[in-house]
Amino acid sequence: MLIEVIELHRQIIEHSGGALGIRDLGALESALAQPHMTFGGEE
Repeated sequence: MLIEVIELHRQIIEHSGGALGIRDLGALESALAQPHMTFGGEE
């Protein structure tokens, strides 16, 4: 999923302008992992 998000970001920047690159790869990975976290032993 990380690769897809980075590619989507590249396409948006290409279309609308802005700077390429990821400021904090760890934060992006953490945000992408949030839906997979569990609560009370359940996903």
